[in-house]
Amino acid sequence: MRSCTLGFVVFFATLFGALGCRSSPVLAPVASIGMPSPVLPANGAQISNLSQPVTLTVQNAATSGATAVTYTFEVATDAAFANKVQVKNVAEGTNGQTSVRLDTLLGAKQYFWHAQAATSATTAAFGSVYGFTIGEVISIGAPVPISPLTGAATTDRPQFSWINSAKAGPTGVITYRFEIADNLAFSPPLFAVTVAEAANQSQTSLVPGTTLPTGRTLYWHVTGLDTTSGVSSASSPVPSFIVANPTAAGLIAAQQGVVLWPAGAPTNAAGRATMGVGWEVANRADFLGNRFLSPTLDELRIFDLLDRGFDPDGAIAWLRSNGYSTVAVYYPSVAAIGFPQQYMALINGAWELVLRVGA
Repeated sequence: MRSCTLGFVVFFATLFGALGCRSSPVLAPVASIGMPSPVLPANGAQISNLSQPVTLTVQNAATSGATAVTYTFEVATDAAFANKVQVKNVAEGTNGQTSVRLDTLLGAKQYFWHAQAATSATTAAFGSVYGFTIGEVISIGAPVPISPLTGAATTDRPQFSWINSAKAGPTGVITYRFEIADNLAFSPPLFAVTVAEAANQSQTSLVPGTTLPTGRTLYWHVTGLDTTSGVSSASSPVPSFIVANPTAAGLIAAQQGVVLWPAGAPTNAAGRATMGVGWEVANRADFLGNRFLSPTLDELRIFDLLDRGFDPDGAIAWLRSNGYSTVAVYYPSVAAIGFPQQYMALINGAWELVLRVGA
């Protein structure tokens, strides 16, 4: 009886001992990862085209475990991401946020983006969808010179004119950087100034604020600038011109502070006509008692053309065909050119200015 009891004791001791000594398996914790939250650009942001490239930033996803996290950024032209335009994969940032810089996107379009976090073992769902819009491309075309053009002979303070820059996109105030130099590199310029585009006009003009050197080939160009965006144009073509020695009429115009030929002087050499009496600068009264500055600009231009070899009718025709207004009338029977307040008369080979005594 004792031997049976002992056998059962040994059996159960062996059974329970074996069960008690067996260790339970230890399971590795399952890593989890959440969705990243979009930060920048803000949802619905309007981004100027010049602000590209755009940087997308998310708040890092919450994770458990020590595995490395990567992020996938998707950009599309639709909120369903059927038309993806860019996909970027980057490692998680170390400052609590992760960013990626996009390639340049087309302007005047709306885009949508979202991001997804992943480890080697787990991939989360994409986070919230944000949208932004890229503005139109801004472009400024090169201005086109009007006058003086290459080969022109000008006064020492001519008027320069150009066709305004063609523009595309939401431009602001347009200004022009204008330069004159005696070298094609414009280094250094003889004269430089920034002027505003003429309002509601197709062209802009200016007269230099300094006298230009005579007898030298000079060059000029102009560059457009959108002051709002900072976009500038290419330089205009570069015409060359030469400042001719001042003529007798040109010297009087300069004395009066006016430009004799703002759109370019005739190229004929001067020195073929003589001024008689009456050409001194003076305030005079006409036959009605109205005061005027003599000689008038019209009279100076007519004489300058005579000085360059034109006959009176040819001088009048040249003015009108080159955009200069004139009220001059030639009376060949008396060799006189009439103006409202006075007339030019050829007396003893010289052109004199004589006040009219009546209408």
